[in-house]
Amino acid sequence: MKEKLLVHVGTFGQPQGLKGEIKINIFTSSLDSFKLLKNYFIQDEKSAFVFKELKQVGKKIIGSIEECNNRNDATLFKGKKILTLRTNFPRTKVDEYYVVDLIGCKVLNKQNHILGVVEDVKNFGAGDLLDVHNQQKKNFYIPMDDDNLFNVDLLKKIIIVDPIEGLLN
Repeated sequence: MKEKLLVHVGTFGQPQGLKGEIKINIFTSSLDSFKLLKNYFIQDEKSAFVFKELKQVGKKIIGSIEECNNRNDATLFKGKKILTLRTNFPRTKVDEYYVVDLIGCKVLNKQNHILGVVEDVKNFGAGDLLDVHNQQKKNFYIPMDDDNLFNVDLLKKIIIVDPIEGLLN
């Protein structure tokens, strides 16, 4: 399966209990969103797997899969990425983007000077930030708001920004 067709939606954590359950760190907006996805894959494996159960216990997500019947089985999955097909995701609205689409985009200012490349999108509580890596091997953040973001062209993998004064200094 082509890597571009798959999206990383979670990672297996520590085994939970003795019956093969395992903690899961999900990257979707909610457990309900995660459950709506179909065709889960484990990194480096070609066949799909099925969750027997997914539940939230406090702030933790606990899951069990058909191949896991005890703690030793669950240990084999620890740290592995959970992937799903890109086609499982709904279309985005105008000015909405999936993080996977923004990663790797060149970031240019309005004068077409390259500022860097998007490595990630972070959110520390005050809104989404483009995590940009520049040619000097330094990272900086650009808020994804109307004051800083001018244009996003996902087909060309280019983001034009007009950072507020002092942001890049």
